[in-house]
Amino acid sequence: MEQKLQGRKLMTECNKCGTGIEPGESYEFQGKLLCEDCYMDVMNPPKTCDPWAVHLAKSSIIQDGFQLTALQEEILSLLKEHGPMQMEEITAKLEINEAEFRNAFATLRHMELARGFKKGDNVYYTLFSQE
Repeated sequence: MEQKLQGRKLMTECNKCGTGIEPGESYEFQGKLLCEDCYMDVMNPPKTCDPWAVHLAKSSIIQDGFQLTALQEEILSLLKEHGPMQMEEITAKLEINEAEFRNAFATLRHMELARGFKKGDNVYYTLFSQE
């Protein structure tokens, strides 16, 4: 556990992302000190198969004209261009980590724009309308 002195307060670093954490603002998980964002990621990972989230996402598209993030657009463009891909290929091409991909993809799945499927022991990601 690394600590830094900032001003007069002793700050701790998140063991996952390295962000400085104010005293009393850290969370412990499996022996590691985490910032709030990293703690939320490990305690509540995005779920791609969630019927209620699908309903809400589709409703927000119709009612609010929901816009995709730049990363979500890039994932869709990559899948349109290359067809089904594994996560490792997508994260390497977009230079993102697995958590960033999973968060962006969960929304795409809820909006029924992209989906995952198994082929043998491998998981592939593709556009919702493609085989």
